[in-house]
Amino acid sequence: AESPVLSRGQTVAQLHLSPVRHETVIGTWLPYFTVFDLFSGGDAGQARERVHAMLLKLKAEGINTVFVHAVPFGEAVYPSAYYPHAPEVHGLDALRIVSEECMRLGLSLHVWLNPLRLQTPARMEAQPADTVLSARYQNEAQRRENLSLWDGRYYLNPASSGTANFLADAVRELMDVYHPAGIHIDDYFYPTQAPEFDEHAFLDSGERDLAAWRRDNITAIVRAMYRAAHENDADTVFSVSPQGDPAQNTEKLYADIPRWLSEGGCCDALIPQVYFGYANTHNPFRETLAAWKAMPRSPKTALMIGLAAYKVGNEDIYAGDGRDEWEKNPDLLAQQIAEVLADPELRGAVLYHADAVLNLPESARNAAYAACSING
Repeated sequence: AESPVLSRGQTVAQLHLSPVRHETVIGTWLPYFTVFDLFSGGDAGQARERVHAMLLKLKAEGINTVFVHAVPFGEAVYPSAYYPHAPEVHGLDALRIVSEECMRLGLSLHVWLNPLRLQTPARMEAQPADTVLSARYQNEAQRRENLSLWDGRYYLNPASSGTANFLADAVRELMDVYHPAGIHIDDYFYPTQAPEFDEHAFLDSGERDLAAWRRDNITAIVRAMYRAAHENDADTVFSVSPQGDPAQNTEKLYADIPRWLSEGGCCDALIPQVYFGYANTHNPFRETLAAWKAMPRSPKTALMIGLAAYKVGNEDIYAGDGRDEWEKNPDLLAQQIAEVLADPELRGAVLYHADAVLNLPESARNAAYAACSING
């Protein structure tokens, strides 16, 4: 189908040359399960209508930026030379449709990838060998070099130089075809701390510090993706969303966030998932936010804050003394949005996730909308 015609004879495809960007980000993540649901019928026209209706509602709630989950498990919701096409979108170019509808509504689009997580062996075995990733899986030598099997699932091997090259090429494809405002990755880095995950590669490396070696591997991947995102558009925003507890990233996922922030060249924006209430025993919101703000960072790296819309009205079972505050205080999310958007050191707030934003209780939704509107 042809792109819809907009004002002054411009098509959406032409407008992709100038992606929408917002100075203050009031965003939401559109996760894979929502994308799969929107495209579950397999009809492009109906899917477009559902996407438009959802984005229109999000915009009415004050959202101006959407992070759409395009590669959740090593399969893409768009036609790709690098990833197999996710069967859940029934052969449709879901990213094209979401991109066009974001453009029509003036929403900024950031394409979200899980960097390392792939599929189960059975699912990968069933994939046709017509993409770079599936061909690597089908070739036994390539599979041993570039993929790692852990706990019933494959991952791109972070110790392989082929992984950084593959992900950089996948980013180039996205930038060339879809021209989004940004490329976004989340916190799925090393899936385990167990030494046996990559013991052979570590022994071959000659290094002695496993944790430092793993952090260097992840940093090399992030740098390669960052460079690829900027090759044809210096204004592209390459963003990373690490876990909200700073120590978890460095110690368990081997994501050297302090290095990325201080050295530059790794991300344009950091969006830590500060999914904690004020009374959280382990990571109280204000103290955790202060810890992120205190990290030395390059002036070129913006700090945004991820907030937990999905917790509103629910028990937070891991929060210790604060396990019931999301149930008892319907305005908690709105209070956090207001604090973040009022802070001149912060570039914006991103809410997880879109379904939760649209299903907030009325009082919480009104309060959150007021916080977005007043500060955004």
